[in-house]
Amino acid sequence: MGGIHLKSALSNFPIFDTDIKFYDLKEPIDVVDGKLEEAQMKLADVVAKLKSKDYFVVCMGGGHDIAYGTYNGILSYAKTKSKDPRIGIISFDAHFDMREYSKGANSGTMFYQIADDCQKNNIKFDYTVIGIQRFSNTKRLFERAQKFGVTYYLAEDILKLSDLNITPILERNDYIHLTICTDVFHITCAPGVSAPQTFGIWPNQAIGLLNYIAKTKKNLTLEVAEISPRYDYDDRTSRLVANLIYQAILTHFGCEIK
Repeated sequence: MGGIHLKSALSNFPIFDTDIKFYDLKEPIDVVDGKLEEAQMKLADVVAKLKSKDYFVVCMGGGHDIAYGTYNGILSYAKTKSKDPRIGIISFDAHFDMREYSKGANSGTMFYQIADDCQKNNIKFDYTVIGIQRFSNTKRLFERAQKFGVTYYLAEDILKLSDLNITPILERNDYIHLTICTDVFHITCAPGVSAPQTFGIWPNQAIGLLNYIAKTKKNLTLEVAEISPRYDYDDRTSRLVANLIYQAILTHFGCEIK
């Protein structure tokens, strides 16, 4: 349902560049009979095929578990360009999403899954998280993040953009998996999430970083997740995220609004 509300919000924006064409695949990728991995691999296949045709891909959740599918799609495509592609992950999220998945994957396990996959396949796991909430992650999750060399910025420490140095991860990687979990934002801006944050970050703290990343054109996709319309107030969350998506798209394609 989150994707439907997002597309509705996006449809209201004015056109600033007629050379930028928008396409909607329309048919959602659903989890059938609890088979999450099948849905994730279907998404991975779609992402890889669209990238092979040079589309900029926007993936809309749904749960943040779509990140596992998106990452694998990026990896599949990147391997057609290089034997050993370097992929960095930049996530705006209140959570690490590196929980145990021995009893099954979910929207809180995917980056641990990716870390394990990288380790098995001798690929560098390069993960930066912006907006982590100190009291929304267990001690074990902080320890796991440290073990895997995760760079993270606590929401409470993000006072100004200059506090965050994301240039290194952009420079050392060929591609960036850019993902946004909407629960990273302050509850007044994003009430429509399952885990609203009283001390979340503000949109103006994110937009500058998103533009900075988009200008590099290294993010092959933009992924947004965890919008829950039933908790939303006047579609506030969908409209916020739609603005972020549209701004990132225009920046990616070098469109200046005058």
